[in-house]
Order: sequence, then C-alpha cells, then structure tokens
Amino acid sequence: MFAHSRQIRSISAILGLSLSMVVVGRPVAAMEPPIRLAPSDTLPSWLATVATGVLSRAHWGVAVYDTEAEEWIALHNADRFFVPASNLKLVVSAVALERLGPEFSYRTTVYATQPVDPGGTLNGDLVLYGRGDPNLSGRYAPSMTSIFEWLADSLVARGLKRVTGDLIADESYWDDQYQHRDWSSFDQMWWYAAPVGALGFNDNSVDVSIRPGSRTGTPPSIEALPRSSFYTLENRAETGPRGIESTFDMKREPGTNRITAFGVLPLDERPETAYVAVVDAASYAATVFRGVLVERGIEIGGRVRTVSHPLDSSVGSSNAIALANHRSVPLAKVLESINGRSQNWHAEQVLKTLGREVAGAGTWDAGLKVERETLARLGMDTTAFLLRDASGLSPANLTTPRALAELLTTMRSRPHGDVFTRTLSVAGQSGSLKGRFRGSAAQGRVRAKTGFIANVYALSGYMTTISGREYAFSVFVNGAGSRANPAIDRLVEGFVLGWAP
Repeated sequence: MFAHSRQIRSISAILGLSLSMVVVGRPVAAMEPPIRLAPSDTLPSWLATVATGVLSRAHWGVAVYDTEAEEWIALHNADRFFVPASNLKLVVSAVALERLGPEFSYRTTVYATQPVDPGGTLNGDLVLYGRGDPNLSGRYAPSMTSIFEWLADSLVARGLKRVTGDLIADESYWDDQYQHRDWSSFDQMWWYAAPVGALGFNDNSVDVSIRPGSRTGTPPSIEALPRSSFYTLENRAETGPRGIESTFDMKREPGTNRITAFGVLPLDERPETAYVAVVDAASYAATVFRGVLVERGIEIGGRVRTVSHPLDSSVGSSNAIALANHRSVPLAKVLESINGRSQNWHAEQVLKTLGREVAGAGTWDAGLKVERETLARLGMDTTAFLLRDASGLSPANLTTPRALAELLTTMRSRPHGDVFTRTLSVAGQSGSLKGRFRGSAAQGRVRAKTGFIANVYALSGYMTTISGREYAFSVFVNGAGSRANPAIDRLVEGFVLGWAP
C-alpha cells in the first residue's frame, strides 16, 4: 500500500533548510543554501523564514500520504525516531477499537459478602468493585457523584439500611503499580499523571477552584470538589495588589492527601481550576461513595478499606452477592476524551484494560504487549514503535513520522475507521485544536491529535485539501521552543492550500 511516490518533493527545499533527509529510503546530500522564493511561487514567503528560524536547530520530521492515490507526498526524516508526546494516544485508541470495539463498556459493581437480612442489615462487608472505568465522574453524568448516587439508590431499593462491616474499595482486577516508572515525581501531583488503577473516581483528582480574595491582604477564595474528608486543603496564600507577578502555587505532601496553597495571587488574576491527583485512588472513590450512602440513609459500621490483590478479594467467592451494577458509556466516548481533550489518565486506563481483557493481566506490560501484537496484525513495522506508556507522558517513547502516518492510513480502511476519525479534534472547532487554525484555510479541514511535553511538539491526523484530496500526515518536532506549533500549523496549512505536489 505504501509505495514510494516518484513525485516526492523535498520539504527541506520547500522550507529552505540545509538539512539531510531520507527520501525513497536513500540518504540525500545536504541541500544548497536556503532558496529564494520566486514572486510567482504560491508558497507563502514567510513559511521558509519561520521554518528556518524555528526548526533549523530542531530535530523534525514529516510524513504525508495521499490516501486516494496511495503515494507519499512528502517525507523528511520520516524513518528517524522522535519522542511523540500525546500523538502516542493514537496507538492505544486504534488498538482498543481493534481488540475491544467501540461498544465495549466497563462495569462497576457493588457486592455484599453476606445476604442482606429481612430487616435490611448486611452482617458483613459491602464491596465497591472496579474494573477500570475512567468515567466514574460527572463527565457523562449530571454531577460528579451521580453514578454513586445511582448505585446507592439501587441499594436502597433492595432494602439495604445498615452494614455492620467495612466498605471495601476493591481494585484487585488490575495490578497495584499506580505510577509509571518513567513519570517524574512533580508530574504525579497533577491530573495528567494521576494513579492508574482498577477503581478510580473523578480522574483520581480533586478539582480546586481558585480566585483572588475581595481585597489585598485577604486569602484567595479556594474551593475544592468533591467535598470529602479524604483530603485536607490548607490555604496559606494571600491576595496581592493588581499587576504584580503571581507566586501562587500548591503542593501535596508526598505520600499523603494533604494539599497546601501558598504564595501571592494578584487581585486581577483570572479564576482558574487546578486538578490535584490523589494518593490511594480506590480509597478515594470508596470514601466519596460512603458519604453518598450515608446521605441515602445507609449506615456503614466499619471503615473504608482497600483491597489490591485478588487473593484478598471476596469477589468471585461463593459468598459474594451482586447488589448493584453500573455500566459505563461505550469505549467510543472514552476515546473522544483521549484524542479530543488529550486525557492522559484515560489513555493509561485503556491500556491496562487491553492488558486485562485481551491478555488476562491488568498491567502496563500486558497492555503494551497487546499493542505490539495488534500493530503487527495491522501490518505495521513494529520496530518503528518503542512503547513505554499509552499517553505519551514518558519521554522514553519513540516512533517515526512514517509509522504513525501509516497507522492513520490503515485505520481509515478498518471496520471502525470512522469512529477512530471522529475521536480526533477538528481544526479551529473542537478539542485541543479548538484554538488553532482559526481563520485559516485549514479550519474545519484538519482532524488531528496534538502532542506536547517539554520541547516536544507533534501533530498527526488527516487533512482535506481545498482540491478535495485527503492526506494522512504526521509532523514531529523535538528540541524546539513554543514557536514550533505555529511552524507546524503553517506547514499543514500549506498542504491544505495545495502548494505540495
């Protein structure tokens, strides 16, 4: 399918860069000094200037494939490894659709370890059993705790009034490695590196809304949701004069759920919300669930207790009785969060889901094995993917522009290709591309996945040119500053406008 086009144009020549490149598998000598664009050239003259200034010191690569003509339109460093950042989410999304299907859903079940007696008493434990649902939250429900309220209402309907034992947070469906070894300790404080486990709630984070106080010298207004005894929040910050530099920050004491706000927040600072990751996510879910149960009139005599290992779990034994069950939104909606809003935690949850549902082990290693096997089934060159996690947060992930463009092209012809495409952001309209390409020729013509970690920028997806051609593309820039995104956008817009062959 991926035959080399005889008409490939050198991107370096187009952008006026003196860089070596690989075209049709052969090294090509460095180009001549940057070309001067003739007045009749339809390529915007500023594109060469921007690319030379921004990308000349960077490691960057491009692969663009015409899906109708089945030929490569452009290749530059297309077979070299790059850190892909969040573009790696395309891999777990494609594999999940292939192995689980768009209608796959998660189950979260409440079990009793003994029968409920006629008076409504459970002389045993109540178990909240998770199977990895990333949306036990308000994302697809009326409120943050709606799903727990529905489960509690089911228990009330069955006559449950009192539990003499504990409320068990059972996360034993997966392993207990919650943090990837490649993730930094700083990242692990925030939502984008929240702990990955079979039972979680609200992206395993606390939503902290922050706004200045009413006047200088007063504490900022800080509100945390959900309200719960599971964490503490101490506000040591103060509101400062208008126009000063903000020194406001938050920290969570390592290994605890004690959050502290400190520093000075200017009076004219705009309100914002921070999402602080928790420790012991399963217990977090069960603690909030317990509060909902109490509100519904169900008394819990014991404590919240976490079970992390299958041998300690009562689920699966002859005594376990299912009392209530919740089914999640379908996988297609989960993938919209992964590719549209770039939710790291959801990507990692799906990876461990693949490991458990396909290979029998809810671990990173099992999930990555399923990814590699599925890429091979799809005809991908698996040596072009060095996979460490699902979200792209690890800087040790590597892939090539050609490999990702080939995956995108292959997915267009797969049974769930349309679902895959709909998960991507639309230029200037939705998701992480909502603020990019606005007012340009590419607005509405590009569906793609963005990517960013420190000094890494990426954009991969599909574009439709003004002449109606569809291209699958991947652009990676490693080792550049924030001006890389405008350069990427202008390059993509150039293809949309048709200056490439």
